[in-house]
Amino acid sequence: MPFWMPGCRTTSSFRGGGRGRIEVSKEPWYIDPTRYGIAVPDYMHNVRTTISDLGSLGTDMITGIEPGAALMTKIETDVVPQYHLHSSFVEATTPAMLSELEQAYSMKEPFVFLAWSPHWMNQEYEFRYLSDPMNAMRSVDVPQTPHSVMRDSLAEDDPAAYTLINAMRLDEGQIGSLELEINKVDDPETGVRRWLEEKANMELVRPWIESAKRAQEE
Repeated sequence: MPFWMPGCRTTSSFRGGGRGRIEVSKEPWYIDPTRYGIAVPDYMHNVRTTISDLGSLGTDMITGIEPGAALMTKIETDVVPQYHLHSSFVEATTPAMLSELEQAYSMKEPFVFLAWSPHWMNQEYEFRYLSDPMNAMRSVDVPQTPHSVMRDSLAEDDPAAYTLINAMRLDEGQIGSLELEINKVDDPETGVRRWLEEKANMELVRPWIESAKRAQEE
């Protein structure tokens, strides 16, 4: 399965919680730079490009996600005080934040939130990530390299699956459109099949499938 492994750039095997060894793919499955930070909808013209602009904003809240996210702590302990923001920073579940974003966006209301990519929100809404000129977030928002993680015996047990996973390459638009199709239906498999009805998506996936078939036949 695709999985975030920040900073991993080579294939490696290591112990995973006492449940056996796992392998990190040599090449990342996500080919665009990741993004992570405070964002605002494009219709909020009084906020230009940086976190500093939030001082002129007419809202008193920044909506975050689960408290376990690394950026959550940084925003509360470093970003808010360093930028002298008067907005309260509110924790929420990811679904709750996205629901509030949808409501605010439909009514063109001011809304400041925590965003990241890859995620379907980047295709569904027009918004911009605010830069951090004071570097209050330190390295938390630095672009990362998402790799696939597999058990290290997968290559021998299921060479087709192993080859398919290692062949996968998706950019921001592709994974966003895939997630949106899955969101439209109750069954993820149905969403994937609908996504594959687009010729460009099928052509993208075809080499992965062919590689998996060859691995199965060897």
